[in-house]
Amino acid sequence: MCIRDRNIPAEAALYEEDVFRTYESFQGYQDEIIERIVDWNRHGAGVTFSFGGECVSRTGQSVILANLGFYSRSQGGLMQGRSPYFPHTYGSPHEHSNTGIYDQMWECLRIANNCLEKLESGILVNATQTQKDWLEGQARFFRAYWHYEYLRSFGTIPYIDLVIPSALQLEYMKRHWSYEKEGKTYHDTQAVLERIVEDMEAAAALLPAVYPNPDINWGRPTKFAALGYKAKALQYSASPLMNYQSNGIDDYDDEMLARTVTACQDVIDLAKSLIGQEPEGMPVVNADGLTSWEDIRTMFCTFSGRVQPGTMEVLWKRPCNGYGNVNIRQTAGRVYGEKTITNQQGAQATCQYVDKFEMADGTLYKPEYDFDSTRRWVGRDPRFDLNFYVHGDSAGNLPLNVFWDKRDLKVNCYTIRKFLPDGANKDNNGQTAYATPLLRLADIYLAYAEAAYESTNSYNTVPAGGKITAEDAVNVLRARAGMPLVAEVLNNYAINHEAHYGYKSEVLPSDEPFRRLYRNEYAVELAFEGVYWFNLRRWRVAHYKDGTPLQ
Repeated sequence: MCIRDRNIPAEAALYEEDVFRTYESFQGYQDEIIERIVDWNRHGAGVTFSFGGECVSRTGQSVILANLGFYSRSQGGLMQGRSPYFPHTYGSPHEHSNTGIYDQMWECLRIANNCLEKLESGILVNATQTQKDWLEGQARFFRAYWHYEYLRSFGTIPYIDLVIPSALQLEYMKRHWSYEKEGKTYHDTQAVLERIVEDMEAAAALLPAVYPNPDINWGRPTKFAALGYKAKALQYSASPLMNYQSNGIDDYDDEMLARTVTACQDVIDLAKSLIGQEPEGMPVVNADGLTSWEDIRTMFCTFSGRVQPGTMEVLWKRPCNGYGNVNIRQTAGRVYGEKTITNQQGAQATCQYVDKFEMADGTLYKPEYDFDSTRRWVGRDPRFDLNFYVHGDSAGNLPLNVFWDKRDLKVNCYTIRKFLPDGANKDNNGQTAYATPLLRLADIYLAYAEAAYESTNSYNTVPAGGKITAEDAVNVLRARAGMPLVAEVLNNYAINHEAHYGYKSEVLPSDEPFRRLYRNEYAVELAFEGVYWFNLRRWRVAHYKDGTPLQ
């Protein structure tokens, strides 16, 4: 490869050796992929990933358009606007963070495969074996990661594992295909996910769990992240949507569930082994590898010192590259803002979604509490206050006087607070930063609970390959939040959902109480983190909604 142009002086020509000969330049080339990672809640004005009924928004934002079937920010066109999926122009055309999965995947796969090809060629000479391992591990991680993101959004896809010669493109780019491995044949989505698992396993064997120089290597994938996405790939492969698409079976895949249990247990064990190895200044985690409740907001946002959001619980995220005013008055403000505190108006939570947050005693919220000021916003699951500002709350010195006003574009009273540091507002920006965790250990505990329960039909049985029960895994999260444990609240979920809430939802009459509980825990624990919509799809329950208007 030589980048030449008749208008470029010969001495300015760039050769392969210049890019791939040293570790530093090779790593710099590969780091371009990180700049293309999509943060679901940081993707241009008015774009969130709350497409599953979590939010309502004003006309023109991604939430309302997605619920109409248009996955873009504006104009209602599938390929238009600032979409998390499709390319668009926003600021500099080189701001890769502002383009979408569909566009960026192909570039990132080419970079990753080119890196693997160059490592095989021996062109890299100025690097230690450890550095070569890191480069290969990152390339394999990124190749698997982009296939994972694309597949769960769009469905089955070819697995692109080489820099494709043009003559082979048509034959190679088969959407529907099968993969033979150890006497088993995987079809379509399960075939792709099996290749993802293999690449993530290879990456995990090559990458460190914690880089020896975390400041220099901040934001690069680790063994922890690779094993986490291996577990998630297996969870998706086990899920009804993928099993139905691959095998025509509208239920879980028992073999994949068993593998998911083992993979999740591996991640949990690794997390516990890393306790005490946090980079200097990062909050410590508890005995379960989770961020302590008093530090939990640092996973999502920080206020001073230009500190990256995140803790050891966060396995993977896109590094934050903006601080202060830009977050309050633009990105976070436009995504989830309330005009009083951000001078911007964003998407706000629906009552249906807020109703998923239990009372502090573990009883379910009742719609009649909407008219009871002692229960409506008081005495709720502590994660309610983590996620929401409500009327009468204050952000710093600015009190929220939230009421419906068409002139002010208000659509609801539940202002999403999760990505705003305490006290931050349009008058007090500080050095505010925020980032959406794209994968965190809480998700792995819930994936374990789901796989353990669905594979054994028991919430208090330790499955093969695991060390705890499904109940134990859910209790780890509830205990962190200070909520009553499963045994105390399970009977609350043995209800007729429609009779209790007055509207239908993704909950099915045939669902057992523990299934309802762990799926509700998913919605509460990972609210507004780009998870809920994907869960509704992989569980194959989104089509059971009856079209009740969001409140």
